[in-house]
Amino acid sequence: MANEISVSLRLAVNNGYIVHQENPGTNSLDMSGIVATGGIQSIGTTEEALAMGDVSSPGYAYFRNCDKANYVEIGVKPAATFYPFAKLKYGEAAIIRLGTATPYAKANTGAVSLQYYILAD
Repeated sequence: MANEISVSLRLAVNNGYIVHQENPGTNSLDMSGIVATGGIQSIGTTEEALAMGDVSSPGYAYFRNCDKANYVEIGVKPAATFYPFAKLKYGEAAIIRLGTATPYAKANTGAVSLQYYILAD
């Protein structure tokens, strides 16, 4: 099969002199695997790996910070250092293609509930 994934993207800003819009529309993408993982994981203030289940080669991922006050960072941890590549303030969501087999997350000042769904590549 082909085009099993559909991703829509739109960004618009109108703030003073900054008026801009990006709307590349919807992309239809292939998914070679047939597994996915996700749910809601409580993320503390020390970086922790997201539970990956049977997904060994992750592709597209959806993340949403379900907290009402704190932000959460998503990142990688090669060796012993956490390197965030995304920050979600409370209520924010993002869709990205992962470039790591094990994503990590870390909350700011208090634990957050991070909703995520990761598709096999």
